[in-house]
Amino acid sequence: MKILSEKRCIIGEGPIYNEKNGLLYFTNGFGDELCTYDIKTDKISVRPLKVGCAAYAFDVSGRLIVSRQDGVFYLNDDDSVEPLYDRKKYDIRYANDMKVGPDGRLYVGTQSGKRKGVSDKIDGKLYSIDKDGNVKILLDGLILSNGLEWSIDEKRFYHTDSDTNIIKEYDFDAKSGELSFTGREIYIHGVDGFTIDRSGRLIVASMGDGCIYEVDTENMKIVCKTDFPMGALASCGFFGENMDMLAVTTSSYTVDIEKDKNAGFTVIMKRSTGGRKPYLFRRKI
Repeated sequence: MKILSEKRCIIGEGPIYNEKNGLLYFTNGFGDELCTYDIKTDKISVRPLKVGCAAYAFDVSGRLIVSRQDGVFYLNDDDSVEPLYDRKKYDIRYANDMKVGPDGRLYVGTQSGKRKGVSDKIDGKLYSIDKDGNVKILLDGLILSNGLEWSIDEKRFYHTDSDTNIIKEYDFDAKSGELSFTGREIYIHGVDGFTIDRSGRLIVASMGDGCIYEVDTENMKIVCKTDFPMGALASCGFFGENMDMLAVTTSSYTVDIEKDKNAGFTVIMKRSTGGRKPYLFRRKI
């Protein structure tokens, strides 16, 4: 386990590997910064952003996609953006965690108006965006749509509304992108972002316990718990040439740094059971 103390994030989120340039990307939430880590040089680079991002994804050409308060966009090098859908037709607000699915669609969750303090509505959603820019609502009535991932065989989908502390399992139809709740779920205090390893275990970051939980998806039971040298873990993702390195992003938000000196730093560690490469968004040209 190695602590990357070069950069302290307010909330480090969404670690994702870009195979084209060999860099790990993660966002400094509330800090309006895009961070990249180069495993070859062991250095972190920081790019200030005009608007903060909650998560990143990539398309097949390597273009960067960002989820933001005002929607989902391609982010260009000059900070200009291009929406992936008709914003007059579809209004995606308070976009949060986001990943590309095995079907090439983009899946993005949102926070509710109540959680954002702008209304009393519990109206967070999970959306899919396809290559033609069509937007579909898959889940509604969420408080804080957060971690999302697919099973190794790509037949099931896992998702959490973090305010419930529950990860739910859904059957996943790759052709339509539709979800159907299987009835199986697991409670994990402080559940935030998560990923899956090649053995089929969910690797879950806990914002409440300062640890990583491993969930056996065959029986939806916790089989391992690893403590970390900081109190609030935000997300995790595999990276590297062999996808056998795990990056864990953490939070220093509302944390007493004198008591939690490693808060906000990113941790990397090698795992014998690595993960898979991120799926890439396929957009119609």
